[in-house]
Amino acid sequence: MGARSVLVLSLLCVWGAVRADEDGPDPYKAPAFCGKLECPRYEVEQDFKSFELRVYEATQWVSTPVNLNVFGTVKAFRRLFKYITGSNSEGLKINMTVPVLVYLPINNASANATMSFYLTPTLNPPKPLDPDVFLGNAGETRVYVKSFGGYAFDYEYAKQAKLLSEELLAHGIQFDDSAYVRAGYNDPFTFFNRHNEIWYLSK
Repeated sequence: MGARSVLVLSLLCVWGAVRADEDGPDPYKAPAFCGKLECPRYEVEQDFKSFELRVYEATQWVSTPVNLNVFGTVKAFRRLFKYITGSNSEGLKINMTVPVLVYLPINNASANATMSFYLTPTLNPPKPLDPDVFLGNAGETRVYVKSFGGYAFDYEYAKQAKLLSEELLAHGIQFDDSAYVRAGYNDPFTFFNRHNEIWYLSK
């Protein structure tokens, strides 16, 4: 093989290595609190120590109304869980994800609260069979997030939402105070290193 051929092959190998590196593994690393489940991607735009401003990529969700009591929460979760385990137009089984969100309007939460499961961006979600289950999309979203541990019951979420609201006001930050979001990342059988969040949408 001539010197020119060797040179060409060497250049092709280098180019191929560069291309492989460019098309290689996704550099994004999900936060540890997502565990082994997929969760929506975000970047931290600003860290305020006790809370942070995140920018989430566009997302898709499956949602259902939820009554704000123990039985209502369980029923809402079961409706969504039935959807991802095959109760949909294609009989498709979809992997569980985190977080489980509960959206609570401040003034009328009992009538307009919803629970949502995250759907991964590669999924073309099938239509729900249950009329109380619906699909939705959100574009890029900026949210102020306060994290806390332990088992989070209604009163603890409300307490943390009040704290975050007060901290945002103290910083002179404008936010959508008409509703907040509860984000849960753990099943009931995870006893340690539990992770919960409160979200307020940025204005």
